[in-house]
Amino acid sequence: MSNQINKFTHEQVWEMLNTYTFTAGNKEKTERWYPGIVFHVDGTFENTEKTVGLHSWKFAKDRVEFYDKNGRLTQFAIFKSAQANKDGFEIRLNFPNQSLDNYNLLFSDGLKKEREFLPVVFHEVHDVLVYQNSVSINYPYFYQMSQIKIDKHDKYILSFDVKVEDVFSFSENDAFFNISMFDERTELNLLAGNNRYFSMNFENLTSGKWKHIEKELNFENDYVVYGPFLVGQGKAEFREIKLHKVLSPSKRKG
Repeated sequence: MSNQINKFTHEQVWEMLNTYTFTAGNKEKTERWYPGIVFHVDGTFENTEKTVGLHSWKFAKDRVEFYDKNGRLTQFAIFKSAQANKDGFEIRLNFPNQSLDNYNLLFSDGLKKEREFLPVVFHEVHDVLVYQNSVSINYPYFYQMSQIKIDKHDKYILSFDVKVEDVFSFSENDAFFNISMFDERTELNLLAGNNRYFSMNFENLTSGKWKHIEKELNFENDYVVYGPFLVGQGKAEFREIKLHKVLSPSKRKG
């Protein structure tokens, strides 16, 4: 598993935070504070407000910002590394504006509830996969089409059709598709991946019109997860999503 957690997307970090409750402690886990910390998707905490004065949090590019009950930014943390074990995750934080070098570990207490409070934004209509989100929570959603084993150094073709109702509604984050590449199969597949995102702007999508996307790709990792990936309010539609290997002429003859 990669230790460069600060390179992960907000969705990947959220998948960890939402899967476990955490206790804060020092690097050696010999001292522990505030068990049962829960990160909610609406930006609030449980089990911390009375003890550390933190009331809410939010993602901000490569960091998480922490606010007091008056809405004042008190500190921020960059996710430095993560280690998976049979009990869950250990997450090391870097606090550039605090002298907390030895007190920056979150280690998981156990499983917590599934995120039933998140709206269902993907649904299928006949042969079309539709993303439709009217909720103001700026949360990234990924629809996993498949997880496949890769034959390294062979060529692959990714193809699909996409239509976005209003591309300007996704102006803050115009990603619409993700390929996540990693070295081993895992249920939390997005956490370990090297990710490639397709941009509405760079792919020249036009509001309300279908566009065919086709990419020839090479992979150096063993597994690939792929599918639509969107952040924010709006509507997008996908059809005929396929990722297949390009057979060489010699293999075709065989």
